[in-house]
Amino acid sequence: MGYWTFELVLGLLLLGFVIWARHKQEPRRPLSAEEVERYCAKVEVAFPVPVGTDRARMVARLRAFAEADNGRDFYMLNLLRFHAAMADGPDAAARFAGTPLEANAIYEDNARPVLVRSGAFPIFAGKVAGANVVGGEDPAEDNWDRVLVVHYPSRRHFLNLLTNDQYLTKADFKTYAMHIALVPVQRQLVIPDFRFLAGAGALMVFLAAGWAHALLAGAGQ
Repeated sequence: MGYWTFELVLGLLLLGFVIWARHKQEPRRPLSAEEVERYCAKVEVAFPVPVGTDRARMVARLRAFAEADNGRDFYMLNLLRFHAAMADGPDAAARFAGTPLEANAIYEDNARPVLVRSGAFPIFAGKVAGANVVGGEDPAEDNWDRVLVVHYPSRRHFLNLLTNDQYLTKADFKTYAMHIALVPVQRQLVIPDFRFLAGAGALMVFLAAGWAHALLAGAGQ
């Protein structure tokens, strides 16, 4: 019995971790009307936006997004286009002497720990490698600089991030630095990078073969 104690304890710890992770990502109850009001009210007064932004329209879009909540997890596609210079407005970012790219780095350093603690996490980040390949001539379709995909366990998690006090201290370093399009996407199919699948599959085969070989060697003694 003592020989298997370590494996038993490790197995229970790993099982507990898997259960915790699954619970962390489980669909939650949809947002209530009171929650929607509370989140929208805070965004309306506290979320930093530059001069020229239609705040009422932004809050209306956010309200429609919150009211359509089904309690499920989702992915947020972030399309980002840096301004040539920081936008004007009443917040500290308007007086930032660096470039919009540098301002966004400040924003991300502040937002990252808040994002991770919330249970959300980025699954993809990349620098755009060229112009829109098959799109039309509408400038709004083109000239993106960066693309992010972030997984949120629920819309509540996204709104908690957007209204988090620590997050709000540097949110203007993003909103003043770039044009932002946030597109919520409901999961239908998610396939990991094939290289990771190939590596994990090879490792599983190797471990299974080693285990089987050890059993056969033990049986032959």
